[in-house]
Amino acid sequence: MADSKRPRSRSVLVIDTGGTFSMEYKSELESPGSSGSKRLLDVGKSHKDVLNKLKSISAKEYEYYDNDEERSRRSQSGKPHSWTYHALSERIDSSSATPQSWHDIAKVIFENQLSFDAFVVIHGTDTLMYASAGITFLLPKFTKPVIVTGAQIPVLAPGASDAVGNFLGSLAFATWTALLKGRLHSLKGVFVYFNTKLMRGTTVVKVDSQRWDAFDSPRIRFVGELIEGKPVVTESQTGALIRLLDPDERDLSISPKLYNLPSGTNPYPLVIHLFPGLSLESFAIYKHDAIILAAFGCGNGPITIKKSLLDYLDSGKLVAVVSECLSGSTSAAYTACIESWDKSSSHKPSRIATCNNTTLPAAYAKVAVFLGRKFDSPEDRQVEFRKAMSLSWAGELSYRTTEEYYEASNK
Repeated sequence: MADSKRPRSRSVLVIDTGGTFSMEYKSELESPGSSGSKRLLDVGKSHKDVLNKLKSISAKEYEYYDNDEERSRRSQSGKPHSWTYHALSERIDSSSATPQSWHDIAKVIFENQLSFDAFVVIHGTDTLMYASAGITFLLPKFTKPVIVTGAQIPVLAPGASDAVGNFLGSLAFATWTALLKGRLHSLKGVFVYFNTKLMRGTTVVKVDSQRWDAFDSPRIRFVGELIEGKPVVTESQTGALIRLLDPDERDLSISPKLYNLPSGTNPYPLVIHLFPGLSLESFAIYKHDAIILAAFGCGNGPITIKKSLLDYLDSGKLVAVVSECLSGSTSAAYTACIESWDKSSSHKPSRIATCNNTTLPAAYAKVAVFLGRKFDSPEDRQVEFRKAMSLSWAGELSYRTTEEYYEASNK
């Protein structure tokens, strides 16, 4: 049996799904008045160039293998860690991604979980926060690190690109190990790495469309940071983010399942941003089984949607409420008032699910995965839906009520 204190070589599967990171630049055709600026091309034909670039920038610290079989056959190079590249057959701009896209990624991870120690997912930034949450919920209790990353500037672009740092930082956290109480641990679960910060995959939001520091975790603090080129996990002592590595250096843990997504004509939830003066005669025009309301403040909304909302709930459909604010939480007292608009009756059981301090992207992914489950009746589904949205599945919320949030934030 090997010494559990000795750091071991880690293998990483890099999954390229497309996005800005993998796009290529090409000069515009010369024309009168043209400045010769660059433009982004389709991601579909450039994956070999991307691979060669990634091999070049990582060669100093990481060994590359074409596939898992080659990695098993070749002798150790002396470099502590290795990685293998897998490009999805259809690499896309993430603005065209769907929940099925998340499932495709999660399936690759699920099917390769015994062959690799960790995973890095290259994804477009437009919907990266939805994908990281979706992968998390589709792979419950996944015990290996999955690092989702992307870039504001393609890795193939001339000049500086954040893709280089994001890729190397993702590899660093994917292969991170630490001795805690004399035993070796690694990360577990899904994370987002971007511009030196490591964040939970279920707490990330995009805060800037252009700057390299494009993502943040404003409702739940980030969990790690790359400091002077070294990965530092700031909340490793919590136990929720790390796992003990098997002392004989073999990792045979298996994620218990890969959840399915719902099917049908409109299988996924609809998001409605509330605004002053909003008036909807009926939610029935929306054929979706669930609606997420991005509400004011702690979960309030205009009385003008009361009737249509009640009719929608009466039909057995599902409604969840998140706050439109960058930080903070929704309150069950406020979401009950959306349904009743009578504060004296807000103590009555509400059929609306409050998402507490869950972000909109995480709530959307969570509802999408929930809709893939089967229930005996619409009433049972509404009850279980409220429970599911109020409880943390994978660190997406930290407080059961707004009062708990305020109490903790004022300490």
